[in-house]
Amino acid sequence: MKSEKFFKWVWNVNGLILLMGLIIGAAAIGYNFVAYLLKSDNHVQQQTLNLAEDEKQQEKWKLGYPRKVEGSDFYFIPLESEKLDIEVKADVTVYNNFSGGYKYRPTRSKNILFLNDKTNHAKWLFKTTDQLIIEFGALSYYEEFDTRVYNEQKANAPKAVSYEVIKNDTNNDKLLDGKDKRTFALSKIDGSNYSEVISGYNRIVESNLNAEGNLFVVFINNDEVYSMLVDLDTFEVISKSMLPKVGE
Repeated sequence: MKSEKFFKWVWNVNGLILLMGLIIGAAAIGYNFVAYLLKSDNHVQQQTLNLAEDEKQQEKWKLGYPRKVEGSDFYFIPLESEKLDIEVKADVTVYNNFSGGYKYRPTRSKNILFLNDKTNHAKWLFKTTDQLIIEFGALSYYEEFDTRVYNEQKANAPKAVSYEVIKNDTNNDKLLDGKDKRTFALSKIDGSNYSEVISGYNRIVESNLNAEGNLFVVFINNDEVYSMLVDLDTFEVISKSMLPKVGE
């Protein structure tokens, strides 16, 4: 009698576990099915734009997020693709003494369009798509010791746009990507007067405007760290020096 009750109890427990498993399994299948339907409904194929040559049909060009240059009539819009690197052409210059080990954020920007919302004039920064643009942005000065939150602070009208560009195969692996050294450049806010300020460095540590309106830059080149000041009217280097070692 007792053994019969025991087996009946085991049967009931097994049935309850099986029922719970069926309920959980059905819920999981239902959730995945609904998620699939929602994803299918919301997925829109990215339209490929005819803005640059694509002989191998690998780029799938699209425009990135437009940025308005504050206090001006200009927008700058990056030209992006799905590829994160560029196959090097035979005539690309090679730098030596590559030193890696820095962090790299993948980029899809290969050119920048400057667009005037008053005249409707548009101009590309580069004539080709044979470079990767790692970082770019308008240079604005914020008042020191302003205690307001960042988005409430008033910036002076930008005087220039800065860029970090990879354009040379410095490690000779036949690709332009984050393993190569960079070029730091400046231009006017309409994209004109593009000027390279630093070539063949590893990483920018700091880049900001000082109170006099000059650009202060700290950068790493191989195992050495430099600081420099740049005149934003002429894009000429005012001063450049290597940072001293501890104890010097």
